[in-house]
Amino acid sequence: MTSLQSQRQMLKEQKAKQKKKQITTFVIAAIVLVVAFSLIYFLPRKKVAGPTLGDAEAPVKVEQFSNYTCSHCQAFALDREDTFRKTYIDTGKVYLTYYNYQFADDESANAAEATYCAGEQSKFFEYKKQVYLNLDSPGVFSEDSLNSFAEKVGLNISKFQECLASDRHVKTVTEARNYAQVQRIQYTPSFIVNGKVVLADELNDAIEAALAESGN
Repeated sequence: MTSLQSQRQMLKEQKAKQKKKQITTFVIAAIVLVVAFSLIYFLPRKKVAGPTLGDAEAPVKVEQFSNYTCSHCQAFALDREDTFRKTYIDTGKVYLTYYNYQFADDESANAAEATYCAGEQSKFFEYKKQVYLNLDSPGVFSEDSLNSFAEKVGLNISKFQECLASDRHVKTVTEARNYAQVQRIQYTPSFIVNGKVVLADELNDAIEAALAESGN
């Protein structure tokens, strides 16, 4: 074999090795992407605990995601929530889990934490309603306002203030936000009805459909 032929053969072998290496790298990257996709979309997603209402054995499970800066959430809370509870929760048809979906840059963080502090005294839903009732008032998210709501629902004020000062529910709010994002919640209020994401105007129809599927 001449020197020129040897060089050509060496270049050919080097190109073959390089191509093989590129293919191997591509295959490994593809496998990593597939595994990551599977972990995100196919493995069971950890459900975050939240305040609940109703019978845990109810045929329809509803998760609600709301935010205190959301006027539509306020409208649902004040105009529709009582009827919703009487129609579906009090009758044993729906088990509700509620999440404060705190947006990363909105101003209602203290109110979201305060509601969870009220929950430590079994007054989560009562406190939440007070916030929505006063949402259009100046300084609704101030410390004075939050303490005022606590008094109105009959909380032990010293325990409530200790809870809020401790920041222990910052983690609760963050976990709820992360859970909402994993569930691809884009709007508030949004609901998950037996695994299906729906908006407020679709809620009753979705529940009725779920009840029909369950034979109730």
